[in-house]
Amino acid sequence: MLEDSPIHVDHILAIEATVDNMRSQNEATHRLLQDILDKLGPAQARNVPDPIRPPTCGSVRSSPIPTSSAGQRKNFLKPSTPSEFNGDWSAGKAFLTSCQTYIRLCPESFEDDLTKVVWAMSYMKAGCAGRWANREFEHEVKSGHLHFIDWVDFEDEFRKDFMPLDSEAAAVNVLETMSYFQDRRSVDDYLNQFKDLIEDSGYSDPKTIVVKFRRGLDHRISTALAGMTYGRPTDTDPEAWFRLAVRMDQNRAADEAFHTSHRQFNLPTPGISRIPMASRPAEEVQRCVPIL
Repeated sequence: MLEDSPIHVDHILAIEATVDNMRSQNEATHRLLQDILDKLGPAQARNVPDPIRPPTCGSVRSSPIPTSSAGQRKNFLKPSTPSEFNGDWSAGKAFLTSCQTYIRLCPESFEDDLTKVVWAMSYMKAGCAGRWANREFEHEVKSGHLHFIDWVDFEDEFRKDFMPLDSEAAAVNVLETMSYFQDRRSVDDYLNQFKDLIEDSGYSDPKTIVVKFRRGLDHRISTALAGMTYGRPTDTDPEAWFRLAVRMDQNRAADEAFHTSHRQFNLPTPGISRIPMASRPAEEVQRCVPIL
């Protein structure tokens, strides 16, 4: 043991030398960083952390955006649930779209595709849609499973039974008739249906779209648009025609409301007779003349 003592002393001396060397390097690094901070100036140096002391837990600011912001944001979403569907072909597309939208916004509410399918069929309560859903549930009771493999399979079967097989041909046929005309509807309601028909029909030529749109407008609005000499949109800008027709319809409705209220204001009040001045007695007329 006495013979090993010089070796232990050498190890201790070597460790002390290493520590002294590391301390010297640390001090040199500190002086270098301090020089850099002095050159940056007080305004910029204020934003630089201490090069020697690591930041403490209390000095670290938490990020204003949480790491699970997407999940928390979904928790606050309250999208509208689909309306009840009775099997009407004209509402089939809207119903399926509303289901797809809800599932996309709230994916955490659905464990699997079976949950999505059953949830969608829960809104099919009336008409042929209700009978269709009842048949599917009865099949599940007998066989232990639904007809549908997954949500995509449900969508395909739904389209076959509750949406036109050839929506493009159906939309074109409607646009060739007068069934899509505005009639007594507002331009807004007419425009919503018209845009759906144009999308389903596949029409892309702007002139064709403008012609079909003007053809279905209320006669008074269509005539006013045709007689415009200034500010009339070009026939290649359907959106401009849409905006102008909506504005004219709103102005027409406001004008009719004004004249209606004006006529009601000028109606004679019941119980008060309006006797012409000439038919009144002379003494009453004389009392009505102001004394100068």
